[in-house]
Amino acid sequence: MHKYYDWADFERFVQGLYEGDGNVLVERDVTETDRHGSKRQTDIKITRRVRFNTFTTLVECKRWKEPLSRDRIDVLAASIEALGASNGAIFTTTGFEAGAISAAKAKGIELFVVRDLTDEEWGLPGRHIKLHLQVAAAELKNMKFDAMATPLIEQMPEKLELHAELSKEKALDPGLDLFSVKTGTRGPNLTSLLADTHEAVLQQVTKSVSLINAGRDAVVEIVSPCELDLTKTEYCQLRLPSAAVRMGKVWFLMYAEISQSTIEFDRGEDLDFAVMVESFVSDQRMIAHRKTPSQEIEFEIQGSGAGEVHSEDDKVVENGSTIVVQCSPYVGVRGNATIKALAKDLFKVIVETDGMKPQLSVTVQRSD
Repeated sequence: MHKYYDWADFERFVQGLYEGDGNVLVERDVTETDRHGSKRQTDIKITRRVRFNTFTTLVECKRWKEPLSRDRIDVLAASIEALGASNGAIFTTTGFEAGAISAAKAKGIELFVVRDLTDEEWGLPGRHIKLHLQVAAAELKNMKFDAMATPLIEQMPEKLELHAELSKEKALDPGLDLFSVKTGTRGPNLTSLLADTHEAVLQQVTKSVSLINAGRDAVVEIVSPCELDLTKTEYCQLRLPSAAVRMGKVWFLMYAEISQSTIEFDRGEDLDFAVMVESFVSDQRMIAHRKTPSQEIEFEIQGSGAGEVHSEDDKVVENGSTIVVQCSPYVGVRGNATIKALAKDLFKVIVETDGMKPQLSVTVQRSD
């Protein structure tokens, strides 16, 4: 409301709140002679015409430093009676004393406070937003297998090749399905398992990273040694054309790339104003706002009361928070890191059979 500090500007602002509301005539600074022959000045006079009747509302605008007292209600009530008006209202920016509110309710006069929106009314965390966005992607490199091969043909080649590529296409390749060493039934796909591993490890890596580079934009690369352990699941056999390969452990390096950028904006940037118009008589609450350069004021009705109440369980993002977005395992890294680091711990991913079903549960352990 700092834009309407001057009393005349405040009157023009209230005048704008009424204009455009149907078939109304809104006049400012009106002086009339009442039924007793005395001159009476009204800040805003609203005349509304319907088919057979005319209704007049007298509005007082008080841009004062102190809450309004009861005597202002009595003055307006006298004007309503003397000028034969239908009703009246008072707008202020500082509130009303308890006696004024009681008198206004008794005399049918509306009392409105025009104030700036709270953070809750803007939508938490408030009007001004500043967040840090971290987008994490990763690739698995330098993969090594601990495996034992059982020949399926008389003359097995001296070298077995396994092409394990982390892609959506390979996840559908039946040649990379794992089989149970107990029952021979088909289980999950090795590529799908690597994708689950990728997701689990990257999640742990991002949890260990706080705000980067004092909040400035940056790209950091973190290389983490990892171990995938299939010794605790029966679904650990690959069936190649020449051999059945029992997988034990797989070692690899995860190259994680975290790109940090700052999101900062003002929700009121394109608004000339946005205020709460709150009644102390009828409990009406209405947000009034006008976009630049439009002259039309838009209104949004709110619930009664002092604003939305959030419980302790509500999770509200605070300004300065870091939001992490983890990319799909099939999204690679760009290789443009400005900061590089090597993780000290080994991430161990243990694969276990979930009951009798060919499903895997993946847990991540960090070495001591």
